[in-house]
Amino acid sequence: IRRIDCIIRDVSSLLSFAPNIKNKLQVTYANEPANTIFLFNVEVFNSGTLAIGNQPVKIRLDKEAKVVGYNLTTEPGVGFGIIKKSQPEENALDLEIELLNPGDQVFIELISVNNTSDTIDVYMKNANVIDRVYTQQAVENAIARTLRKEVDPVLMSLAMIRSIPFFGSVVEPLMTVIIVERFEKILRAEK
Repeated sequence: IRRIDCIIRDVSSLLSFAPNIKNKLQVTYANEPANTIFLFNVEVFNSGTLAIGNQPVKIRLDKEAKVVGYNLTTEPGVGFGIIKKSQPEENALDLEIELLNPGDQVFIELISVNNTSDTIDVYMKNANVIDRVYTQQAVENAIARTLRKEVDPVLMSLAMIRSIPFFGSVVEPLMTVIIVERFEKILRAEK
């Protein structure tokens, strides 16, 4: 499976004013006059079973925003492939990740000024790669809904069969597939 996932984690406003003093203050951040400052936390990871090469990650904010800084962290921290960075527009950040092995993660912290909203869009289209983008809230809701469901008789039967030594290695991947399919169905509904 060639699949990449993105979770838009925290979107935080770092600057807020009381309405009666907003016009009386002048704020500068990173040498830019700022009426708002936002911090976006995004996680991109290879959730498939095959390596992915030259994976684009294109981040777009609202038209009024200006990206003034970003920080990239990778997991694993050592031996990670090259990440090319560019800013085609003031409200954008484009990355190209040379190599993402299964389980590799890229954490992106992005700071912007003068946003009119907390909107962020992430595009990751790549040849023969399934891409999925979720918000943190959608992921948390899907997990909560999965845990609230009644015990599934099919999964319960498979769990009992799994305890038999020979059959366990055959049944466990089947259980994982069933759980992942149900979780993905809930996430698609939440998206």
